[in-house]
Amino acid sequence: MRRNNRRKPDPNDIFGLTDLLDSWIDMMQMMPIMEMVPDRVRTSKPKHEGTMSYEDREKDIVFTIDMPGVEKKDIDITVLEHSILVKSESNGRKYNYARKFKPSVDENSATATFKNGVLDITIKKIASKEIGKQVKIK
Repeated sequence: MRRNNRRKPDPNDIFGLTDLLDSWIDMMQMMPIMEMVPDRVRTSKPKHEGTMSYEDREKDIVFTIDMPGVEKKDIDITVLEHSILVKSESNGRKYNYARKFKPSVDENSATATFKNGVLDITIKKIASKEIGKQVKIK
């Protein structure tokens, strides 16, 4: 809520403190309005409740995802050549993880284990294909 009709800039205010003070006053005037907004509207939940780690090893890529409160049967894993997608909705908890990566992987080599709310996924890398063709000049 910035006002366009502010006083002229003070040439002696080289740090812009006058503008900073005006902005602070504008913000403080909004406080009574914000107090009327319910807490559930002001706070947002993350898209997922756990964390995901990614380890790029020499021959494979390993993902570890914390998914407390989820059952194994409710987890859906999709592996593509350069990405992974993990989704789950269980007991009121939603998880939606997506990660892209540079190495090409063998989608069929993916293995997963789920123990004590921790999902481990291992995917083998494949040798990168050379792009293009070398042309000899005659």
